[in-house]
Amino acid sequence: MSDEWDGFDPFREFEVEQRPCLIFYLTIVKGHNITKGYWKDTLDTPDPYVKMTIKTAPNGTQRTKHFNNNVNPDWNETFKFFLDPLVDNEMEITLVDADYISDDTISTKKIKIPSAPMEKVQQTVQFSEKSAVDIEMSAELDNTTELGYSLDLCKEERLFIEKRRNCVFQAMKEILGDDAPRTINEVPIIGVLGSGGGFRALTAFSGVMGALVDSRISDMVMFNAGLSGSAWYLSTLYSHPDWPEKSPRELRNELRDSIDSSPFWTLSPASLWRYWDRVKAKRDQGQPVSFTDFYGHLVGETLLQGRLDAKLTNQQEKLKEGKIPLPMYTGVHVKKEVSAKVFHEWMEFTPYEIGVMKYGTYMPTGMFGSKFFLGHLVKECDEPPLHFLQGIWGSAYCVLLKRFFGKKNNEKENSQQERDELDKELNDDLPVQGSGCPDTSDSEDGESTADANDEHEKRKKDTEENKRVSIFSSLVGSVFDCKPFWNSIDRRAAVVFNFMRGLSLQRYNQNEAQAMTVGARSVITLAKIRFPSESSENQFDEIFDMFPTSSKKLYVVDAGLAFNSPYPLLLRPQRGVDLILSFEYSSRDHDKTSLFSELLLAEEWAKLNKVPFPVIDPTIVDREGLKECYVFENPNDPKCPIVMHFVILNITFREFKAPGVRRSTQEEKDYANFDIFDDPKDTYSTSNFKYTNQAFDRLADLMEFNTLLCKELIIENIKMCVKNRAI
Repeated sequence: MSDEWDGFDPFREFEVEQRPCLIFYLTIVKGHNITKGYWKDTLDTPDPYVKMTIKTAPNGTQRTKHFNNNVNPDWNETFKFFLDPLVDNEMEITLVDADYISDDTISTKKIKIPSAPMEKVQQTVQFSEKSAVDIEMSAELDNTTELGYSLDLCKEERLFIEKRRNCVFQAMKEILGDDAPRTINEVPIIGVLGSGGGFRALTAFSGVMGALVDSRISDMVMFNAGLSGSAWYLSTLYSHPDWPEKSPRELRNELRDSIDSSPFWTLSPASLWRYWDRVKAKRDQGQPVSFTDFYGHLVGETLLQGRLDAKLTNQQEKLKEGKIPLPMYTGVHVKKEVSAKVFHEWMEFTPYEIGVMKYGTYMPTGMFGSKFFLGHLVKECDEPPLHFLQGIWGSAYCVLLKRFFGKKNNEKENSQQERDELDKELNDDLPVQGSGCPDTSDSEDGESTADANDEHEKRKKDTEENKRVSIFSSLVGSVFDCKPFWNSIDRRAAVVFNFMRGLSLQRYNQNEAQAMTVGARSVITLAKIRFPSESSENQFDEIFDMFPTSSKKLYVVDAGLAFNSPYPLLLRPQRGVDLILSFEYSSRDHDKTSLFSELLLAEEWAKLNKVPFPVIDPTIVDREGLKECYVFENPNDPKCPIVMHFVILNITFREFKAPGVRRSTQEEKDYANFDIFDDPKDTYSTSNFKYTNQAFDRLADLMEFNTLLCKELIIENIKMCVKNRAI
């Protein structure tokens, strides 16, 4: 736990430093004798306003209101700019005459802004021989921040863990008997994770969670982690008003019925109009918009069943007593021009905070999507709805749109092929200017018309219907009509403001890398390393490279781009996980092959980041045969987590309807006689988004059975972790 690790994190490569921010205040007091010239004034008395532009500021364009037919306006409006004191900051102040057709610039002046704090000073800006504007300026340095730069877990998660650990302690006493931990410190930390895999993962994880809850294994679990389809399931479960009062098994039919038709019926024009208000509100706040916003609506309308207003922070209420495990979700930040296989940065999403583990920088969950600069909250935006986050977590299917519009390839699918295809489409950016695809991203600095308080500009816009048609055409019509849309990460990946903008990143002093003993655990500080991957050449080659914090936006996509299981969430040292129950639903060439491909990638990632992880030996199948679960551990290091790797296989289930209870009727045998990846109908293909009730029940029942089949094996390994904690 965090007290044992004392905030140490071996895979954090960079340390974040926040410089003071220069807060610049500008008051536009009043104007004097505003004129466009004698003849122009005779035709139209000026309607003046003042616009300020500071190109080095994140909120760099702001303006006053305008006054109709008033040459001596009394504005008395104060504006706030966030500046980096280490750069040269200059303000353009422009006097403008508002007009319905085209605003006229009267005059522009430039003012240098000092890099040091200054008391309030008054100044008159002379725009012409007659026209002048009185202003007041002041500035202060500020070190406060809304972000966290800690290696440790946030205080809310630490408080949750304390409460949850007491609940787990009591549960283990009841379940493990004499083998239960004797003290709270002997309670092992258990994490459950589910891989990606679309509706296949969603369905399978519903069966797993039902088994874990009904068997009381879940009562001993600290964390539930999901990626892509598994994240869809977890977020749907934790947002359900009846969870945890009702078990996942009781809620399963509702989920089953929600996916008995494809979510892509909601791409119809009639249903897309329902999304307009939410997407428009986001654009009006100045936030970037991409197809992920619409795609998230498709997912939300399918899974959330009328809970489209649900937020991730709402899940805090269910966690306050520590009665259920903490849900965690993940995505990866990628660069546009670099393959995600060689550069990606894992982001973790919990009901308490969201951030990038590599930099140890986090924000409160409710502030995700807001604008930050030098650690300061420049502009607070509404917390995004849960369905937008679901769109991010499963955005592989937003990016691979060709699969959903009759452009499916005929090759047998596997995780690496999906990853290669996704990666290629994300990074094959084509020129979009002049292509016929309107640019739907925000302006260069992310400021909307509303951000600039531009009431006059609003009057000049087209009718509401015309605006709807314009956005609809660019975001939805482009899916069908515009080739560059298919190839642009800007249009499809989730785009959010870079909350680390302006921060300083410094690499740890590698000369000081040495063995450290923290609490009871011996670990090694991280030194930057490069060595060939045993599983795939150049995999993760640039994961220690720094992302420029000058960038204004982040592109966040499905974490399956990196590898398809959310191990980094559970390998974070401060969480101190002892046992990982890993449920793998990734696509494979055949049912009985490639059982460990994603697990091998997780092992490689752990090696690169110097975090303990057992050796994964694929030849274990030759020794132990084909089975539902394989156990990997390091007997020489009791502090290395034990990994119980559950693969999606239909073996024992064909003969048994419950552990120890054989199938007797032909109907029961026919029900269980199905393949997953060798099914000629591709019932459980990753790109299948429509499950019949029977297809859903079969897969959910299979994984529920496979989990219950291994109940005693799970308990045996929990007992082993208790013993290791007692050493």
